[in-house]
Amino acid sequence: MKLRQILTISVKLKVSFLNKRCISTINNHLNREMSLPRNYFENTGLLKEGHYNLQVGAPGSKDLAKIATYFEAATESLSKSDKRFGETLQYGTMPGDKFVCDEVAKFLSRQYGQTVQSGDLMITPGASMGLLILIRRFTNPDDNMFVENPTYPVFAKYVTADKFIKTVPIPMEKDGMDLKVLQEKLEALPKKEVSKRWPFRALMYVIPTHHNPTGVNYSPEKCRKIVELARKYNLLVICDDVYNALNYVSSPSNPTKFEFSPQRLFAYDKKDDADYQGNVVSNGTLSKIVAPGLRVGWYEAPKRVIDSLQDTYDAVSGGGYNPYVSNLTAEVLKSGKIDEHVQHLRVAHKERMAAVISTVETKLGKYGVTISHPEGGYFLWIKLPENISSAEVLSDSSKNENVTFVKGEIASVVGDFSNYIRLSIAYYECAEMVKGVEGLCRSIERTINLKNRL
Repeated sequence: MKLRQILTISVKLKVSFLNKRCISTINNHLNREMSLPRNYFENTGLLKEGHYNLQVGAPGSKDLAKIATYFEAATESLSKSDKRFGETLQYGTMPGDKFVCDEVAKFLSRQYGQTVQSGDLMITPGASMGLLILIRRFTNPDDNMFVENPTYPVFAKYVTADKFIKTVPIPMEKDGMDLKVLQEKLEALPKKEVSKRWPFRALMYVIPTHHNPTGVNYSPEKCRKIVELARKYNLLVICDDVYNALNYVSSPSNPTKFEFSPQRLFAYDKKDDADYQGNVVSNGTLSKIVAPGLRVGWYEAPKRVIDSLQDTYDAVSGGGYNPYVSNLTAEVLKSGKIDEHVQHLRVAHKERMAAVISTVETKLGKYGVTISHPEGGYFLWIKLPENISSAEVLSDSSKNENVTFVKGEIASVVGDFSNYIRLSIAYYECAEMVKGVEGLCRSIERTINLKNRL
């Protein structure tokens, strides 16, 4: 065989080997990408086929599919405006694009039934990061933060565990935080000088509208008193205002004409008061009513708070938060499609809540099990008999019914509420939701009967 033939065969063999190797490498990458989790719930294993996870506080797949069509149209609309499209890809302004703030203010005014001023807004990367930014900007780790007991479970677990700040639990009553206990704790606060850079002695974190997990709405009396205490003790009150658009109260004669939620706490901190300082922040997001993947939220806040938040490393270095996606979102808000979608959510969520409440009360009322009757929001709060723990029920329900939920103690910074269960009505359609709750009821009944036989 000639040398040239030998070399040709050798090259062909090498190329064949390399091609196979390349194809194998590409396949490995594709398989890896296909096996990578596509979202938070896959990543954490919270959603599995044939499993009912009643803790999921997020919009369902059908709702997100509808939202996707709105953003597809908005992307096309924005891309046709060459100047605006290019500008949204640049570093943004610290408070957020004026167009975005204007459209968010108009949308919130329609949803709240009260005027929201765009000048009071600052765009954020969502309520979770919004809360963390406020804690980081205005406190040190040895400062105090007064929190409801119970409270938002993820906050209770991570903010306390990671020691961003010292949390002080305050009991909840039927119309909000126990303000007598709060005032006693405030009187015991260590002395701390305030300044322009450090204007607050402590923080307070509350969910005053459709509370997570209890469903409570703060009364006007408590809202006024909180503002009074905040001014007296130099507190910054951070309101998790993420469910305010989701009010399900309507008249029997017109069941799809819904009332507005109670006035947000921010509105009680009135600028024309003689002793006004600016002590309340409304920390909002579109995650619960549009899509969490957007990471678009806002502060409705006093000028001194917004001015301070604009002068931070992440706001200045990053050029504000999420300029492109927030502009795209503003296009969708302007179209009115989200108003229609929120109305759809109210109708669907009200049906789910009523079905779950009826199921629990019908099947478990004889055992002394009670369930909250919220006027809106995502969550239902089940109270078990004192001798029954949610951990015992979860052990049974996950094994025998493929049902999981949030244990009550996870919603407490001190581990209270061991005989409580939090359910979310946001993710599953009504029929699926009821199936999961029926399985949960069977587990609760088994656990109670087993305990009573011992």
